[in-house]
Amino acid sequence: MKKILIICVLIVSIIFISGCIDEEKANSEPSNNSQSSGILIKTTHPYDNNSYAELLRLVERMFTYPGTPMEKPFTFLPGELPSDLPIIIPIPEDATIIGSTVRFEDNYQQVQIFLDVPREPNKILEFYRNNLNKTGWNELESSYPDEGGFVHFPSMSESSTFCQNESAGSSLTITPFTSNGEKPTDVRLNLDTNPRNPVCRMRTIEPHGISGAAEIMPILKPPKGAQQKSGGGGGSDDHWNSEATLETELNIKDLESHYQNQLLEARWELKEKTSQSSIGLSTWSFTDEFGDQWSGILLINNLGQEKLYFAYFSIYLV
Repeated sequence: MKKILIICVLIVSIIFISGCIDEEKANSEPSNNSQSSGILIKTTHPYDNNSYAELLRLVERMFTYPGTPMEKPFTFLPGELPSDLPIIIPIPEDATIIGSTVRFEDNYQQVQIFLDVPREPNKILEFYRNNLNKTGWNELESSYPDEGGFVHFPSMSESSTFCQNESAGSSLTITPFTSNGEKPTDVRLNLDTNPRNPVCRMRTIEPHGISGAAEIMPILKPPKGAQQKSGGGGGSDDHWNSEATLETELNIKDLESHYQNQLLEARWELKEKTSQSSIGLSTWSFTDEFGDQWSGILLINNLGQEKLYFAYFSIYLV
């Protein structure tokens, strides 16, 4: 009985000492509560000399060009939105607010908001188009790409700019950044409250007649992991073509489906398709904003090597 009592005392002592060691290790490790924002703030000795105020001062200096007057410096709001926004900016329900910055130019607020959103960039832009169009914002035509076709690398960012009025007013630019389709998407919102800002004053005048074929051609991104070895394209106002050679692990059917999904997202309509083991061919149609009809041909062809393919898309005005 005495031996059992001694063993119990030893076990309790070991547990107590282990707990003290673990607590001491935990206290000696730096706090990582700020890692989600991309900034590591260490709050314990010997790093506690870097106070929160000093960190903000360093970031403020990083955002300011040498010699810039500092009467109205940047205001940094980690994890927050400005409380005095003059305009209601919609925020997706599933977004994480990383923070925001506020500065002034000619007494007008310049606001940048940083978000993490677990959605695809095109879905994020669709969210803002739906919400801003309902409240009187107008999207600039110039925020769309001027030229499409096969691009060498997946686009790191696409953006849309909105104006409150047709000739002048506040502007709001939404830019979602993504790398290889990974989530969450890094979203930047840039608000300029100056009603005379040049972005909205340079609003594109609605053209007369047909749109140029280069503007009608959709952007076609390669699949994740593919190496696009070459590409090119060209045309005129009523026709345009784009081609690319790429190496990918996908088979002909999956590669064809990859590009067809992008065409469907760009509001092209599939008319006919035929596929074989080494070639995929499909025809498409599109109606632009002026009611003009366009036709397109998508060709995916294996070049005789297992992983090497030729992709071709051509459009023309009917």
